[in-house]
Amino acid sequence: MKKILKKKYALIIMILAVVCILAGTSYAYFTAMADSDDQIVDSGVLRLTYHTGQNIALDSVFPGEEADAGIHEFTIENTGTLEATYYLYLSNVVLQKDGQPTQSENLKWKLYSADENYTQQEEIASGDFSDGSNTIELDSDITIQPQEKHYYILKIWLQETGKLQNEDQRLNLSTIVEATTIKKNINKTLVNTIKGEAVLDNIASEFVTSPTGIDFSQISSDTNGKGLYILHGTENEANPIMYYRGAVENNNVKFANYCWKIVRTTETGGVKLIYNGSPDSNGQCTNTTGSSTVLQDSVFNANSNDNAHVGYMYGTAGSSTYEETHKNTNDSTIKTVIDSWYEENMTEYTDKLEDTVWCNDRSVVQYSSYTGTGVGKENTMYGARNRLMVNKTPSLACVNENDRFTVSEENGNGALTYPVALLTADEIVYAGAVYIQRNSSYYLYNNASWWTMSPNHFPGSHAHVFYVNSTGSLDFGYVYNIDGVRPSISLKKGTKVEAGGDGTKENPYVVVE
Repeated sequence: MKKILKKKYALIIMILAVVCILAGTSYAYFTAMADSDDQIVDSGVLRLTYHTGQNIALDSVFPGEEADAGIHEFTIENTGTLEATYYLYLSNVVLQKDGQPTQSENLKWKLYSADENYTQQEEIASGDFSDGSNTIELDSDITIQPQEKHYYILKIWLQETGKLQNEDQRLNLSTIVEATTIKKNINKTLVNTIKGEAVLDNIASEFVTSPTGIDFSQISSDTNGKGLYILHGTENEANPIMYYRGAVENNNVKFANYCWKIVRTTETGGVKLIYNGSPDSNGQCTNTTGSSTVLQDSVFNANSNDNAHVGYMYGTAGSSTYEETHKNTNDSTIKTVIDSWYEENMTEYTDKLEDTVWCNDRSVVQYSSYTGTGVGKENTMYGARNRLMVNKTPSLACVNENDRFTVSEENGNGALTYPVALLTADEIVYAGAVYIQRNSSYYLYNNASWWTMSPNHFPGSHAHVFYVNSTGSLDFGYVYNIDGVRPSISLKKGTKVEAGGDGTKENPYVVVE
């Protein structure tokens, strides 16, 4: 009987062990690559004691919560005779999926202080691995006295989002904790560099006094938007849309030997930029006004006597159907200018750019005397005019697939040769402009007039497209008018910038090429 009981107990223990092992593979876990529990590494006057081993490994992680995180415990001791300042990093980071480098906003880390028994105390810092295999600064400028010890707990886990997380499957991570008295210069992704200052745009905040947020019927100001904002409704998306508004001075980027202004992030995690001239002899992006901030002057379209000519590309004038009128067959004059410049100056940088959507919104709105259908010489109103002049409500939606200009047909019309075009009038309103309201205090103002990509209307004689006039207001004009060309591109998700840049004209963010 005792033998039977012993066998049963042994079987139960084996089952429980298997269950524990299987349960453990459902969450993030650490493997300490060490011969013993404690490893000691001396670095100058600092002694690091890795209670759970120096090397951290995470294999085929599954989603969970912080309570399921792998735990890494370590101690920093000052073995010298003088006060010291140190910095904590996750170094030698290798984050891969199926053997390929990747990044994950859902792979989280948190650093806690602890007592000498490694009982968790206060949270110090937190973050994620959206910078991929880049070194991560855990904490900085930490003062430690002679013979003093600091105890830490580091947790890493894959956060459960409540949605499908196919992009996070089969993640593998290896890294080590490092303490040093020398601060490291760390290249970070552009999105991660800027996002810490973003606030929602539908609430009151430092530069928004209205409790309902930004009023887009009014220009940007110190009370109606100045800074980086999260577009409400996107805050819970995988890539929340953030946009700059107002008199900001920290959205300058140097890339491909040109200066650019950050306009917004995209639905796919990229960063949309607008052309702002060339760096000066000191490498600074000091261009602010006039011709130095535009590529050149051009008409939008040489022809104007048909609804077709509101198009960035267009079909056949005089056609009897909307489809033939707005078919993407012919390049507009401005597209020819932009494509020629890109071909001569930018093709070697194409692999840094995402194939985002450029919207030439030719959706038709029936309003008042505008009863046309977008054909021939019919009196026609287009979507952006209704949104921005009637309703005063901008949007980033692009309702017609035919109007979503892209290189690939996978995410748009596939009509572009290169991933470059123009900003929409809506994007410029988010930045701070309003129809026929002067605004010289927002970052897109340059004391010059320049084209957008948004059709306005066709009143029966000549096609009109939105542009920004020299007072900074949004306006519309004949497509045969001569105005500035400011190309726009979008950097890929995960694009890194060099350490040290702060986005100012004197010290712009510099894309790692």
